[in-house]
Amino acid sequence: MSDCCASDRLLTLAEAIDTALRSIRPIRQTKMVPLLDAYGRVLAADLLARLDVPPHDNSAMDGFALYRADLKLDQPSRLPVAGRALAGHPYADTVPRGAAVRIATGAMLPDGPDAVVMQEQCWIAPDESWIEIACNVAARLKPGENIRRRGEDVRADTLLLSRGLRLRPQDVSLAAGQGIAALEVVRQPRVAVASTGDELFEPGSKLPTGAIYESNRYTLIGLLQRLGCVVTDLGILRDERDRVLPALKDAAATHDMLLTSGGVSVGTADLVKDVIAELGKIEFWRLAVKPGKPVTFGWIDNCLILGLPGNPVSVAVAFLMFARPLLLRLMGAEATEPLRLRALADFQFRRKPGRREWLRARLRYDPEQKPVVSLYHTNSSGALSSLSWAEGLVELPEDCAGVAPGDAVEYLPFSGLEVE
Repeated sequence: MSDCCASDRLLTLAEAIDTALRSIRPIRQTKMVPLLDAYGRVLAADLLARLDVPPHDNSAMDGFALYRADLKLDQPSRLPVAGRALAGHPYADTVPRGAAVRIATGAMLPDGPDAVVMQEQCWIAPDESWIEIACNVAARLKPGENIRRRGEDVRADTLLLSRGLRLRPQDVSLAAGQGIAALEVVRQPRVAVASTGDELFEPGSKLPTGAIYESNRYTLIGLLQRLGCVVTDLGILRDERDRVLPALKDAAATHDMLLTSGGVSVGTADLVKDVIAELGKIEFWRLAVKPGKPVTFGWIDNCLILGLPGNPVSVAVAFLMFARPLLLRLMGAEATEPLRLRALADFQFRRKPGRREWLRARLRYDPEQKPVVSLYHTNSSGALSSLSWAEGLVELPEDCAGVAPGDAVEYLPFSGLEVE
């Protein structure tokens, strides 16, 4: 057990995250995956652009490509139409001076013209053999108008996507636009999940007196899958050392991380913390946070171990605020802070300073379009319904003694934590 555990002082969230991050070595194994398998994966190496995008000057509008200098400013300009340029079917010749070419959006700009006039701004002959452009339209048309220049989006040999990026659909699309069919990504973390407690039973089973249905694994597995982890469900572990110890030992041998819920507090049946200490090393436990104070962080050989509390809200909040940044580091992903929005409280809340606290909340806008947050009717860490109701969390810093209506608070939307 490290010195962090020997002190009675609770670690702040920042101290705990910093301590944990310094001990984590990101996964180094990589693999090539097809683009359609790359969503949510972490890019293993910088990706350079192979091509200019667009690969040639092209039209931003449906209209007519022409020489701006051919237009008159004192009378309408009538120009013959020499041909057409379509996307994938360019006009093959140089456009004669004094003529125009009908051009479609995205079509390659033919040699010669330096502007495109929108078709809505032209009089077009019934047989499309000529167009006429009014003086006021000609006066407003500038050289380069409605033309997308080669490489104005992406230049070949420049950085396209950075190592450590968790690939979003738009990132995968960017690679596809370069003709890249596969990407090198980091191996997905292997995470085992278990819940502990004699009172827990699987949904669908008959519930004995004094028992409850287990729900924490369903929270954790869903959150882990959203982060792109490969998850092993260890199920429910009864409060028996001879069951908990071999289950954790076996899981640690084949996984990068082991997440448990329950069994890390100070009760007589809380075995997980003792088993972790017996099999490996506890770096720290108990954080200056609410909910989620009894969080245990340690190692069994090379497997990172997180023992989370048993209350359902504590499990979810501890995962989002503590486990998530550790997993991102393990994945080799870019460090990201939760999105924080300033909003006005419509509630009264008193508390004892000393711990960082999160309250389940929803955001709305008042008639003046100011953001306002409301709280769930109970702050109990056992109220699982509050997580389903909430759309985010209000974060209160350690030195906060309370909130009054109208005070500015920080609101963390679940969407910024990838919960929605």
